[in-house]
Amino acid sequence: MKKGLSILLIVFTLLALSSCAGASDGLIDAETNDSEENSSVTIHESPDKYTWYIKNYVGKNCASIGYTSLGGDRMDSYGAGVLQLIFVTPDGTYLDIESDDILKQYTVTGQNLAPNTEMKLTFDKDSDGNEYDNLVATKSFEEIVLSVKKVGSLKSNTMNLTPINPSPDKYTRYISDYVGRNLANCGYTSLGGDRMDQYGAGIIKLVMVPDDGSFIDPEDEESLKNYVVTGQNVSPNTELKLVFDTDDQGVEYDNLVKSQNIEEIELTVKPISNT
Repeated sequence: MKKGLSILLIVFTLLALSSCAGASDGLIDAETNDSEENSSVTIHESPDKYTWYIKNYVGKNCASIGYTSLGGDRMDSYGAGVLQLIFVTPDGTYLDIESDDILKQYTVTGQNLAPNTEMKLTFDKDSDGNEYDNLVATKSFEEIVLSVKKVGSLKSNTMNLTPINPSPDKYTRYISDYVGRNLANCGYTSLGGDRMDQYGAGIIKLVMVPDDGSFIDPEDEESLKNYVVTGQNVSPNTELKLVFDTDDQGVEYDNLVKSQNIEEIELTVKPISNT
């Protein structure tokens, strides 16, 4: 009798293991199919040097997209323009974009700008009013936010990415969504030691507010990597208005901002180990 029960237990165990394996295979196949479906998106061709369309990044390995600039940012080219690629991991962990070995471990699961979103470029002009072909004056977007996960992981990075409104001209920009980003991926540290972020010709100070009241040194890049943004006091897509200086003839400069309606953004942050 005991022998019979033992045989039945073995059979039930094997059946249970088989079912689990089948379920796992189903998850893997589903993700594979999603990637294949996303990779099949046809991107519109650019009709001229002014108009480009956002690429489809979903399903691609992070090491295969864009390039790391001399300034240490991950960028991608769109004609004469470039966009910064912001990688966001599920827990806000910093992704070292200067290490191809690290990038190879991650794949893209989502993007805040949908494939085929139109991006417009305008170009600088010489003293005779003739446009340059390679000097971009303004562009609709500054960056693309990409959610990523480790290759082979069955857990999807399901964070909601906010589509940012396109900038219609040099006077109008829209505030980025910083929530979920690693703090080191928010802006840059100025020569004056402040954390800043660029919006066209304008810059905004990023004020870091840790949830425990501790001090974060903006010049300590390694320290910044230990924090993730959990909130911001200026909502994403809030309109930023820039007013430009003029020369003696009343002609506006393209790069000298006289005033702007938003000077700083407070970012609430917390240590990644506590998320």
